[in-house]
Amino acid sequence: MRTAGEWSELASLLRRLMPVAHLPTARPLGRDYDVVITEAGPAGDELLCLMDALAGGCGPVIAEAGRPVLCWVVPPGTGDWWDSRYGLCLSAPGSIPFPPLCHENPVGPYWLRPFRADRRVSPEDLAAALDAVRPRPRRDADQALAALWSLPDAAAEKKA
Repeated sequence: MRTAGEWSELASLLRRLMPVAHLPTARPLGRDYDVVITEAGPAGDELLCLMDALAGGCGPVIAEAGRPVLCWVVPPGTGDWWDSRYGLCLSAPGSIPFPPLCHENPVGPYWLRPFRADRRVSPEDLAAALDAVRPRPRRDADQALAALWSLPDAAAEKKA
C-alpha cells in the first residue's frame, strides 16, 4: 500500500511530465533497432501497401506530414549488411526522433504503423519491396538526416 507522501510524489512527477509527454524524444540506434530511411509520398504509399500485404503486416514506421521521408524501424544490426540503393540504413552511434508510443496522428513525428516492443519491419522484405517500387535512390546520409531532423539541406550549406 502506498503512503500519502508516495502518492503525492507520483502526482507531482506526472504533472511535470504531462506538458512534454506528446513531444518526440531522441532515441539511440543500434541497440534495440536500426532505421531505414526511404522516400515518402507516392513511392512510400506503394511501399506501405506491399509491406502491409505481408503475413503479419508491416511493422513500425515513423512519418511526419510535410517530410519527404519514412523511417522503417528494423532489427538492430541491419546497418551491418544493408545494401539497397533505395533506402539508407542508420545505426549506432546515430539517433532519431521517436514519437510517443500512442502518437498516431500527423502532428509532428507520428507512428504511421504502430510501434510494438516485440515487432520490427523485416529488412529482407523491405529491401524486396524497395527493389519492386524503385523510389528515388537515397544514398546521402546528410540529406536523409536533414529531412528527418528539419535541418538545412547539406547540399545547400555547401553552396553558401
